[in-house]
Amino acid sequence: MEIDKLVKQEIIKIDPKAEVILFGSRARGDFRKDSDWDFLVLLNQPLTASLKEFVLDQLYDLELRTDSVISAIIHSKSEWEDRAVTPIYQMIKKEGKRA
Repeated sequence: MEIDKLVKQEIIKIDPKAEVILFGSRARGDFRKDSDWDFLVLLNQPLTASLKEFVLDQLYDLELRTDSVISAIIHSKSEWEDRAVTPIYQMIKKEGKRA
């Protein structure tokens, strides 16, 4: 199974209404064999430090199981919308693909 589907499975266990968006070279299709997997994780609940740590722990476990490098930006959906004017928001909006 592709890494993006596995990431989505792990995140949905934590927050069934979460969104997972793949971006970067894997989304554009110009990746190399050793490229990392870049994800935006948008939770449907307030993001606390402990929740963020838990999400990152789950993704780290997935990295170990798949021998892949996973990079994640994690926000609540409402917090992310507040960043609409930022370059990273615009880039992910343009090239991102829902997992």
